[in-house]
Amino acid sequence: MDLNGSINDKNSNHDNDNRINKLNIPNGLKEMLIDHKFNIDRLHDISPEDLSMTLGIDASVARIIIDAAKELHDDN
Repeated sequence: MDLNGSINDKNSNHDNDNRINKLNIPNGLKEMLIDHKFNIDRLHDISPEDLSMTLGIDASVARIIIDAAKELHDDN
């Protein structure tokens, strides 16, 4: 077992969770994104249709999530 790899994966997941939690969207949507292993870069590049199909949400809600991710991505 590669302990360093495991620690790095946990740190990476924690960093990603922190960035997702900075999104200006409801907490339930943040939890869905974290559960589905989304990150800000992936949200920046996905279409609303693909996100809505993946999460089982309306495309207009997916657009709100993507816009929030792009805003956070562009600020960093």
